[in-house]
Amino acid sequence: MVATEHEDSPDEPEETSNTNESSSETNGFQASCYRFVNGIGSVAATLFEVLIYTFIILTVTVGIIQTLPDRKNNFHQLEWIAVVLFTFEYLVRMVGAGADPEFSHPGKSGMRSRISFLFSFYSIIDLAAILPFYIAYAMPGSWVDDHDEYL
Repeated sequence: MVATEHEDSPDEPEETSNTNESSSETNGFQASCYRFVNGIGSVAATLFEVLIYTFIILTVTVGIIQTLPDRKNNFHQLEWIAVVLFTFEYLVRMVGAGADPEFSHPGKSGMRSRISFLFSFYSIIDLAAILPFYIAYAMPGSWVDDHDEYL
C-alpha cells in the first residue's frame, strides 16, 4: 500500500506540470509573436518592424505613382510582396493578441483577446488594406478587381 501511494504521487505532479508547461508554452509563443511584430527583444524583430514601416511608405508612394495614367499597371511584384508581408504581420499580430496589453485582460481567454483584436480600429484598417487584393485575385473582372487600387 505504501508503494502504491508512492507510485501515484509522482504521476499527479507530472500531469499538473505538463499542463502548466503546455499552457506556458502557448503563452510564451503568444508573447514571442507580440514582441516580434512590435520590434521588441531581438535584432530580427527590430528589422521586421523597420521592414514593415519601409513597406508602408513604399506602398503609399507606389499608390501615388500609380495615379499617373502611364504608370497605372506598374509595380505588380511589389504589391504582391507587400500584401504577403502585411498578411503575415496581421496573422502574427492576431496570434500575439493574447500577450498584447491592449487586448489581453485578466479573465479574457486568448480567443477573446483575438476577437477584441479583430474588431479594433487598426485591425480593421489592416484588413481594409489587404482584403481588396485577395478579393480581386479571387474574383477577376469583378467590381472590386476594377477598383482595388482605390480600396
